[in-house]
Amino acid sequence: MQSSEDEGKAGRATERSPESGIHWPGLYMRRGDEIIDALPDDIEVAKSYPAAEDKGKAVGGTRLTILAKKNRYRVNEEVRIIHVLEVVEPGHRLFVMGPKPIYGEYIDGNPVTPEEAPETVYDGLVLDSPNVDYNYDITSYSFPETGRHRIHWQIGGLRSNTLELEIVAA
Repeated sequence: MQSSEDEGKAGRATERSPESGIHWPGLYMRRGDEIIDALPDDIEVAKSYPAAEDKGKAVGGTRLTILAKKNRYRVNEEVRIIHVLEVVEPGHRLFVMGPKPIYGEYIDGNPVTPEEAPETVYDGLVLDSPNVDYNYDITSYSFPETGRHRIHWQIGGLRSNTLELEIVAA
């Protein structure tokens, strides 16, 4: 059952960006046991999704995409990853309540989150496609040495775009 707080957030899920036609549901993050609005920089990155050139390949009408604020970071600087699932064809349902835990994220080919989600029961807002789901946990990494790193997200038969990061001296 949805709480009144969830219903208020769910109400925002029907807003459409006039420029892109894509729903903007807001972006949330966890702070302990609370779900709060995401940081302004994370919201800015997420809102850039409709115009992003490097999106994941659509398979069966669905695509995964990951976004970061930039591609070049300093040693030990926090890298925050925004996760987007988009269903581009009609006739599907998106389970948009969250933020949902991330599974299947890889850095340099190595898993950094559990590879598969456990079975769960979903009791939340469902939207029809075409639509976009931004409600995934924001992951955060930092790198202690200079170099290049590649991050991607995959679940089921879907694989996101690959972010190529350059880590430079502070």
